[in-house]
Amino acid sequence: MGKWTYTPVPAGSAPERGATLRCEGLEVDLQYSSSVLEDFLDVVGRIQTEFNRRSQEAAPFRTAAGGECSGRMFRE
Repeated sequence: MGKWTYTPVPAGSAPERGATLRCEGLEVDLQYSSSVLEDFLDVVGRIQTEFNRRSQEAAPFRTAAGGECSGRMFRE
C-alpha cells in the first residue's frame, strides 16, 4: 500500500472501532470499510503468491529460449 500502513481491528476491541490507515501523521478510520479492505488485501496477496509461483515455473522456459520469447508456443 505504499507509504500507508494498514492496522486491522485488534481482537476483542469495541465493534464501533474500525481498522485504520496511517501515513505521515494522517489517520483514516475505516469503521465501515475495513472488512472490504481486508478482503481486497487478501485477494491481492493470493494473486501475488500465484504470480510468483507461476514465474518460478516459467523460469526454465525463459532460460532455454535465451531469455527471449518468440511467441510461438502461444500461437500453436
